[in-house]
Amino acid sequence: MPAPLPRETSLTPVADFYVQHFQSAPQVNVDTWQLIIDGLVDHPMTLDYTAILSLPRAEFMRTLECIGNPVGGNQIGNAQWAGFWLADLLAQARPQAAANRVRFAAADGYETSVALDWIMVPDVLMAYEMNGEPLTPAHGFPLRIFMPGLYGQKMPKWITRLEFIADAGHLGYWEERGWSNVAAVKTNSQMISPTHISRLPPGETLIYGVAYAGNRAITRVEIGIEPARGEVVWGDAELLPGPSSQVWTQFYFPWTPAALTSYTLYVRATDSDGFTQQEIAQGVLEGAFPDGSDKIHNIVVQASQDS
Repeated sequence: MPAPLPRETSLTPVADFYVQHFQSAPQVNVDTWQLIIDGLVDHPMTLDYTAILSLPRAEFMRTLECIGNPVGGNQIGNAQWAGFWLADLLAQARPQAAANRVRFAAADGYETSVALDWIMVPDVLMAYEMNGEPLTPAHGFPLRIFMPGLYGQKMPKWITRLEFIADAGHLGYWEERGWSNVAAVKTNSQMISPTHISRLPPGETLIYGVAYAGNRAITRVEIGIEPARGEVVWGDAELLPGPSSQVWTQFYFPWTPAALTSYTLYVRATDSDGFTQQEIAQGVLEGAFPDGSDKIHNIVVQASQDS
């Protein structure tokens, strides 16, 4: 029999959380590191590590996904992040009316930018802890930024500067190479178990995985079962939403194969805007260039007599 369904949103261990960067992770000297907020602001600010640790603490569970995560890929994770709300600093810095974009700089030389709408919201988190521990160098020590609804491309690790600019067409490192200059998360879902080309033991199998839609809620997840030389039959999975729409939704679908044959399994999600995934991925790890993927994850399994 399948194990009992978990009743808490799962966190990705730090050691298993995906790492993505455009070159090697920098070794930041926390004694000399600074966070600068400047450009088109009334009151430029410079804070050291001691100063950011003294700010009112904020803690939030957030899912993070890479824009390059292929269909069914592992470049997605969920963690409990702690730091401070950026809004508290921006209220002091006071961005000017001429500013229409924020350019980010990081200690590794990475650069990107976002329109003001993405950063001038209350729940932009500047994080210095991950799952109860200080950020590791690979995950952005001493500070990284989280903005609701965006892929990781727009949320630098090792962040050192937020510069308010009047340049609506600004392109950062990945954007100059053809990746989206918005990088808003697309609604996606994936099966974690079973895995592609696996043999299923007799009896009931629990199909489970995660669905994520950025700052939109997941309202429905369906599993499609297609036996060899048969038609796809869809059924609703049980959902375990996270504490907010910014956290992945886990889904569970108990299923007993009707015959000893191969099956193609599909998963599609619907979000709170009414969008449902439609296009089936042509490969298990189909690419996401240039603006992420919302294609339907599908795998092939074999129902077996083997125990």
